[in-house]
Amino acid sequence: MSTAYILSKAFTYLVLPPGMFIIALLFASFYAKKLRLFFFTCSALFYALSNAYVADALFSPLEKPYNTPLQESHVDALVVLSGGSTKGASNLPLGDEAYKRAMWGLMISKSHNLPLLFSGAGVNQDYSESDAFLDTIKELKTHLGIEIPTGKTLKQREFSLHVESKSIDTYENAKLSKMAFEQEGITQPTIYLVTSAYHMRRSTKLYEHFGFKVIPAATGFKISSREKDAWDYLPSMWALERSYIALHEYAGLLSLKLRGI
Repeated sequence: MSTAYILSKAFTYLVLPPGMFIIALLFASFYAKKLRLFFFTCSALFYALSNAYVADALFSPLEKPYNTPLQESHVDALVVLSGGSTKGASNLPLGDEAYKRAMWGLMISKSHNLPLLFSGAGVNQDYSESDAFLDTIKELKTHLGIEIPTGKTLKQREFSLHVESKSIDTYENAKLSKMAFEQEGITQPTIYLVTSAYHMRRSTKLYEHFGFKVIPAATGFKISSREKDAWDYLPSMWALERSYIALHEYAGLLSLKLRGI
């Protein structure tokens, strides 16, 4: 790499967020007459959370246990958890993570001839994540000619689509999913659970709390096996986002523990 390229890339890392904020806080710690320790601590913490090495260290315990091939097992159905949508999108309105979950779920459901239950509405009542899922399914039918049966029941162990469209968080995902199975006379369901790998531990705990036997079927992996280099020491929004997601999951797991789940 040329010197010009290295300087240009380093400059980009440092003048764009979060680098610019880290530098600003660091300068404040040197020149502020008060709260110097506070500014320095904020700068150091901000840098740590924006560092790819720290982000991977936070993510690894959540994701790596589920980065395995699908465990073949006799299950009653497959449950896919929602994960965001984009109202007004001209195509594929499911959010990036929700789309990966939906596609992986459909692949398993079709190949294993299983009913698929998509669970989740989200907080947007005007256009729910379930609405986005159904619109995405319509696009698959239109553009790829994929037919997905909808007139069957969860009790029939056949490829079919079902939607739970009321839940707004993972706790309600599990609770309302259980109600959907119980309405079909399945009181102790065994399922493949599809969600993002980092979200799997908390999701599994909640589904097991409501009486499911869970076989994890994770997707949406964020930790790459590539070798890191010196650039990974520089702060990036990508690393900061992953740190935030990991800390959110740890907070969720702590919440479950405090609630005795």
